Amino acid sequence: MSPVLDSRLQMKKVSLLIIAQMIWFSSLSQEKYLALTNITSFDDLQKNSVEKSLEWKKPDGSLEEMKIILMPIPFNERMKKQTREFVHQVYGLDSIWLNPKMIVFHAMGDGDLKTSLEVSSFLNDHIPTSWGNLSKAGLLSNGAHFIIDRDGTIICLSPPVLNDDSQISFDRDRHRWFIKRHQDGNPIAIGIENVTDRNNYTDLTPAQLSSNAKLTRWLIWFESGKIEFVTSHHQFNKDKNYDRFLKYFGLQNLKKQYRTTGRMDIGENNLTEILKQIAAFKIPVKRFFE
Repeated sequence: MSPVLDSRLQMKKVSLLIIAQMIWFSSLSQEKYLALTNITSFDDLQKNSVEKSLEWKKPDGSLEEMKIILMPIPFNERMKKQTREFVHQVYGLDSIWLNPKMIVFHAMGDGDLKTSLEVSSFLNDHIPTSWGNLSKAGLLSNGAHFIIDRDGTIICLSPPVLNDDSQISFDRDRHRWFIKRHQDGNPIAIGIENVTDRNNYTDLTPAQLSSNAKLTRWLIWFESGKIEFVTSHHQFNKDKNYDRFLKYFGLQNLKKQYRTTGRMDIGENNLTEILKQIAAFKIPVKRFFE
């Protein structure tokens, strides 16, 4: 074989190897991306979203109203099964239904709404096993009932449903909420997320603060006073706080070593401002952790 031909063959082999490696890396990247969007896509959520107006009576008898965007993330039978398994494994309970006693505020710290939903596992049917402690506590994906965008838009990701789960229901006397994995008190807490700039969890806009307070006022009315407390996820970081929480609500955590700690979330100042805006309407709710 001539040196020129041999050289061409070697170059061809190297080129084929490089192409093969590029295809392999590309497939890994696509698999990772698809793993985080295999229930639905953000574009489909937006395309199928609808606006809904809600109205309720304040303690003084006057009316308050609020507009929300319904963007329900599909909740199929597999997800319901995983929810039941997660709640049983972690809390020792056999239910997928929320017993709403508290509202917990969170902050995403991931940038815009689209990015927040796509990187959080909200659009996924499980948490990737590479996520360490979170996946060790169960593969159920993260979730929340609401998320509030920077301009104050309230988006409902997991709306209430009729008792037989046949359809969405905003009937005050005939509805239930699914348990969502959003913090350490999942069986009793409605989760409200907030879109914030990357790694800047406490930077809530005035519009977001107002929407958090209004949404909370409606939820307290909608749940007929069953919701007694509000808090921010960061207040669960200390073990003594968490132990007090479990004892107060008669809960247990069978995988306590895997719970989320070190969270920033909305912070004390924002929580105080939200409570102030709720108290201005003489609505009976208080922070759980002082």
